[in-house]
Amino acid sequence: MKNSNRINNIEGSKSIALSAKIEQLKSEGHNIIGLNVGEPDFPTPSPIIEATINALQENKTRYSLVQGINELRSKISSYLNQKYSLETNKNNVLLGNGSKHILYLIFQALLNEGDEVIIPAPFWVTFPESVKLAGGVPVSVNCKRDHQLDLEQIESAITKKTKAILINTPNNPTGAVYSKADLERVVKLASKYDLSIISDEAYEILTYKGCEHINISSLSEEAFNRTLTVQSFSKSFCMTGFRIGYLCANEEFINAVNKLQGHLSGNNCTFAQYGALAALDMDYTVVKGMIDELEARRDLAYELFNQIFPLEKPQGAFYLFPNIENYINKLGLKNCEEFALYILEKANVAVLPGSAFGCPNHIRIAFANSQEDIRTAFSRIKDVL
Repeated sequence: MKNSNRINNIEGSKSIALSAKIEQLKSEGHNIIGLNVGEPDFPTPSPIIEATINALQENKTRYSLVQGINELRSKISSYLNQKYSLETNKNNVLLGNGSKHILYLIFQALLNEGDEVIIPAPFWVTFPESVKLAGGVPVSVNCKRDHQLDLEQIESAITKKTKAILINTPNNPTGAVYSKADLERVVKLASKYDLSIISDEAYEILTYKGCEHINISSLSEEAFNRTLTVQSFSKSFCMTGFRIGYLCANEEFINAVNKLQGHLSGNNCTFAQYGALAALDMDYTVVKGMIDELEARRDLAYELFNQIFPLEKPQGAFYLFPNIENYINKLGLKNCEEFALYILEKANVAVLPGSAFGCPNHIRIAFANSQEDIRTAFSRIKDVL
């Protein structure tokens, strides 16, 4: 049996491949500290759990609207309007099975064969593969300036085939948060060349003191009409397993994506949507407590790992993205993938190679674990190096 060309054309997840090695080592009795997974170790807040259980007990387990239940779409719209001074309604919102699903839907609805999407690097591993699956061509643009956007390089990458620019802020894997001035320049470029903007804002709540997340679609009416905003309940509310993400866009594009989703997956998990509804009604002090703890972990992880790696201090999300080229050469290794494997086998600490994010000679370190785990992992890595 032959696989399709589109499947042969995409790369498998390096994190999934690494997981097999981690499980093997664990089965052999090794105590592995996992700084590879982008998932907070906090439990899902109890109001979300209770609302989900209540929905199950009330038999809210049947098909619902493909685009999402009205209550949740209206609540998301109100949340966005209040936080970012938008003027949306429920018809500007569509629910999906997490951010990955939303991105897949966007590219399937937006791209024709050969259309190009500009993706600043470092980038989340799923971005280029989602573009490829829609017949598009991902165009990586290396942004080396403190992990901030390089607008000159982005503009120089625009061709007659360019259909969209993809922006991810706060950024995975760097934790960079893009400035309002740079995002306004992105909007100007999109207007100048008649492009769409895909804005992945899955970490929008997770920014730290002195830094503000800017929602691109809120910058102007022009920005809203061009921007397809992707957000998720996974990171901000510790709901990774619920698989609830959403798209906010102009109503015409929402209708197009809704038509596709009707044939692709139908509605999203009905009772999980009631958990998401409770998340937006929840006392903000619950989320604030998690953000404060993540900031403390950020400060600790940066202070420690900056002793051995060149680092930019992340402004949001929960990742460090150090350059490890010096150690690759010192240890006689071929690349960052061999370095990640070396750290896993020698130090029993799992990290991800930067090549997965479009930046060789780097690794991604997630500080979503406890402060004790961060200290222990650092000590192990430092001893090995």
